[in-house]
Amino acid sequence: MSAEPDPLAVVNQLRDLAADPMNRRAIVQDHGCLPGLILFMDHPNPQVVYSALLAIRYLAECRPNREKLKGELGMMLSLQNVVQK
Repeated sequence: MSAEPDPLAVVNQLRDLAADPMNRRAIVQDHGCLPGLILFMDHPNPQVVYSALLAIRYLAECRPNREKLKGELGMMLSLQNVVQK
């Protein structure tokens, strides 16, 4: 049996990929990456939340990604929850 992946390791890998401008469009177009980052924003570990926010910030630096980010299900609610914390 395989153990579940460490959330911090997963989100850090996504953050590192998002840091490279060449990956930003592909990450947003992928059907699992962006929803995963949104879920990480609700994680109880503040380091996971911080890495997810940083990854999303990197993705938003690519202008074509911004509308997709704004319209992604759960994005605005998760951001509001982070601000309230």
